[in-house]
Amino acid sequence: MRAGGKREELDVELAQVEEKITEKEGALEDLMPEWEVQRGLEGTEKRKLDEATGKLGALFAKQGRATKFRTKAERDAYLKHEITSMNAYQTGQMAALENTRAEREAGLRTHGEIEEKIAGVQSKIEDGRKRVRDLGDQAVGLKDQQSELTERRKELWREDTKLDSLVSHAAEELKSAERYLATMMDKVC
Repeated sequence: MRAGGKREELDVELAQVEEKITEKEGALEDLMPEWEVQRGLEGTEKRKLDEATGKLGALFAKQGRATKFRTKAERDAYLKHEITSMNAYQTGQMAALENTRAEREAGLRTHGEIEEKIAGVQSKIEDGRKRVRDLGDQAVGLKDQQSELTERRKELWREDTKLDSLVSHAAEELKSAERYLATMMDKVC
């Protein structure tokens, strides 16, 4: 009975937990649209903050340049130096870009050559396979021809054996006839 009572308590507790889960899921579903709206607003505010930070940085940079130089001539000399430096940097980058383009073109040519070699090798492989098939067909034909010739040779041997037998038989008959003739001639003479 204790086990039965404990089970009923656990069933009741399980039902309560499931009910709480259902309530929390319902509350979560109610909060989701509001949460999505707040998330969208947060993204908008972050973008605005980033824009404001960028503007503030530009203002501080401008203010720094204004306090850094005492005269317009110093400022202009500094800016000319920066422009020269940027032009040199741009020239270096353009040279690197041209080198990269040249390397790319060389790579593409090499790739094309490799593709051609692969195609040639594949063609040779296919030709080799065709030759192997042809040689296999020839070998089968030659084996068939060999079998036919072997059968013909056996047939000729049998015929030769028959003819030998006939010749031997004829030779015996000839000897027999000659003996008979010799005995007949002895009697006549």
